[in-house]
Amino acid sequence: MGLLLVVAGGSPASAASPTVNAPATTTLTTAGRTAESYTGLMNGESFQQDGIVSHRRWQYAAFWDDEGYINVSRRPTNGTWQNIRLTDYRTTTTDSHNVISIGLSHVDGSIHLSFDMHAQRFRYRKSVAGIATAPDTATWSPSIFGAVQNSLAGRDMAVMTYPQFVTMPDGNLQLTIRTGESGNGNQVLFEYRGGAWSFVGKIMDGTTLGNNAYLFGFQYDNQGLLHMTWTVRETFDASTNHDLLYAYSSDRGRTWRSGAGTLIGTADASPISTTVAAARFWTIGQNRGLINQESQTVDSAGNVHVLASHLPPSAPSDAVFTHARTSAVLVHYWREAATGQWRQRILGYQAGVSRGDIGVDSRDNLFVVSAASNTGVLQIATASRASLWSDWAVRYRSTPTFTSDPLLDHRLLKSNNIASVFAPHNGGSRIDVLNFTSAGN
Repeated sequence: MGLLLVVAGGSPASAASPTVNAPATTTLTTAGRTAESYTGLMNGESFQQDGIVSHRRWQYAAFWDDEGYINVSRRPTNGTWQNIRLTDYRTTTTDSHNVISIGLSHVDGSIHLSFDMHAQRFRYRKSVAGIATAPDTATWSPSIFGAVQNSLAGRDMAVMTYPQFVTMPDGNLQLTIRTGESGNGNQVLFEYRGGAWSFVGKIMDGTTLGNNAYLFGFQYDNQGLLHMTWTVRETFDASTNHDLLYAYSSDRGRTWRSGAGTLIGTADASPISTTVAAARFWTIGQNRGLINQESQTVDSAGNVHVLASHLPPSAPSDAVFTHARTSAVLVHYWREAATGQWRQRILGYQAGVSRGDIGVDSRDNLFVVSAASNTGVLQIATASRASLWSDWAVRYRSTPTFTSDPLLDHRLLKSNNIASVFAPHNGGSRIDVLNFTSAGN
């Protein structure tokens, strides 16, 4: 368990958290996929890692168009979008789980896409080398992408969901993905280097217990530690989500330790058990409206920040998940790297069935972007490192036109102090990218 801080729904009168300037808005598309399911769109879901990402002063985003084709767009930071449409593969699903995730290899400059699966056969393709490392001269056309593949490293990948890429400190790439189904799944890890994928192993076991882990994040810090947080679901019913858990790896996912340093998992040989007590940092019961896969970020000091949403302590438990979510609020959890202590602050901002995204700037200030599903209002709240993230204040609220989950470009915020937000509009056709520059701290 962590140390519970003073519950705060508002902000101090003298809040020192960063303010933001009015956004510079560009429209990524007006032909996005409009189908809605599971209260969301196929463009803009919190588990896209990543849906929008930057490298070497260029930004990349991916989306499904309404005819079911993958589009990949790029631009110089704050520049004009250049789009390519991949018409050799067409989705027929309307399932909002079937998102597109982008990975960038900083070593060979290849762009990786994984897409269109919800407990289905793996789907993946990559570009030729050099696209992301020499963007000013690289050709930007559909021909840079290879054919769709259905496996990596010769593995059977028949029942897969939630592909998440992470760039390692050495610039190479990893992919973690769930095998199996909701309430009965494992987490596995692959690694890309030297132009080829290898299988690291199964890093988390849920099928033995008949449950599965849902990751809030999978990220490296500046010291090379890999941090992973998750919640556990016991059945298909989201109301069975419970608890928050944490583990870290100092050897690129081969072995895993609890926050106290206890060895709790070895890839393939002895993967982490999803509910291992040593990893649990906050106890949250079932029927508390805890949504899976909200967000995680890691600051320059190695402090891990988790954005979750669930019922506040004063609310009674509710076994009807969609009803519980009408009273759910955003909550900030963080782990002090120096002490291993977890802390909590209840922000009180309304959540609904949408999920928010948390990111950190170059000064370790926090930014939370959210879009409460029942209002359509896109909101940015910030907190300063100087206050130990206690001075949360709402710095922007839009007109009520947005839906699904807004996505931050985490790398651009951390490197350039630009909060760049991928934001689908109601109906799904229009997707904007809003760039907020910080005006304080």
